[in-house]
Amino acid sequence: MEKLLFIDACISTHASRTKRLCTTYIDLFLKKNPEVTLETVVLRKGKVEPLTKERIIERDNYIKKKDWNQPMFDLAKQFQEADYIVVGTPYWDLSFASILKVYVENIMVADLTFAATNTGFVGLCEGKSLVYITTAGGFIGDKNFGYDYMCGVADMFGIPETELIKAEALDIEGFDAEKIMEKTIGEVKQRF
Repeated sequence: MEKLLFIDACISTHASRTKRLCTTYIDLFLKKNPEVTLETVVLRKGKVEPLTKERIIERDNYIKKKDWNQPMFDLAKQFQEADYIVVGTPYWDLSFASILKVYVENIMVADLTFAATNTGFVGLCEGKSLVYITTAGGFIGDKNFGYDYMCGVADMFGIPETELIKAEALDIEGFDAEKIMEKTIGEVKQRF
């Protein structure tokens, strides 16, 4: 059975507009693909932690032995086995919430999610596509470094397709945030 993995980095101090777009996309995807199961990982402190010197040494020892049964590889194995990936995160500081970078550090595992060769990286993930969903209070323009970064991650992991869904200018005076959200939701619905 195929799996859709939702990486929920929809950190917000209010009702998350990013989560609203993610929910719309995921609901429509699952309705169109009822045979696909959903797995969700909510990124928060305690679920994912930055790599420390000690954890890197421990991790490197396990990698040398290819001991993938260690709990520190659970997120990487989950990502590696996913057929479809949806990443939801607000547009912060020209990219995304920092917890997403910590997550990527945890899933970037040599010989599990990618292999290094003398000609470059080879992806070892089963993913067919990665959809990146974000919302921004202002205009993103050509500074969507978060999406660009996740495209690089997808390429390194062997995921052939990436797609961006965004709603921007949501907090600019004179712009109707709800109309922008409804327009973006309409665009998401047209994909299905």
